[in-house]
Amino acid sequence: VAISKLTEAICKDIVPEKTVYIPHSLPEDIYFQLEDERIATCKANTLGEARKDNFIALWLNRNSRRKRAADVLKAWQIFLFNLEDKHKRKDATLIMHTNPEDSQGTNLLEIAKHLDILDNVCFSDQTATYEQINALHNISDVCLNISYAEGFGLTTLESMQVGNPIIATVTGGLTSQVIDYKDGSHNGIPLTPKIKTLSGSQSVHYIYEDYASVEDTAYALVEMYEMGSKKRKELGQKCRNSI
Repeated sequence: VAISKLTEAICKDIVPEKTVYIPHSLPEDIYFQLEDERIATCKANTLGEARKDNFIALWLNRNSRRKRAADVLKAWQIFLFNLEDKHKRKDATLIMHTNPEDSQGTNLLEIAKHLDILDNVCFSDQTATYEQINALHNISDVCLNISYAEGFGLTTLESMQVGNPIIATVTGGLTSQVIDYKDGSHNGIPLTPKIKTLSGSQSVHYIYEDYASVEDTAYALVEMYEMGSKKRKELGQKCRNSI
């Protein structure tokens, strides 16, 4: 039983008569759209009055090499530079729900300091309830995932269910989320990998690692910012309808 189109395609090559595709789903009483007034309250409570009107991007993953957390911060730095250059402002906040000092990843606090973007990054590092995660998705304008390999991509699906568009690398299970497999339309902005490396191990003989560039990620963030809230909501509604 496959929950991604990629897994279905692989399994069908081996046992087509035994392969069944069932799309991954999430309980609608856990991840759902909040009312506008509730979103405004959650946003102010989470980020404070100074950021309540900011453009919000959400990154919700384990701080590990595969998830490219440090590259997300670099892309955010480039995005902020472009934003200030084009619009003379930096009214944007990146929420990173992760452990910034995870032993499996990089020290994200030090990287944010080095890139001089701490004022535009909010780290959420405590264990959160489903209700709190749902609130994070609702106060955000976009969810991004630039992992170089992703079997499915759960947080982007959560984002789509609450009505948010996504920015995602065209790799693994993310592909059929950001590019609707039914009609080829986009549920956000797909990032075409600029580099593909062939890797593997003794147990996993080979796997391609797909790297989207930080520059392309930054440009996608600018495009999502300039889209405006009305068009983002329309795209978010399309996301809800596609899952």
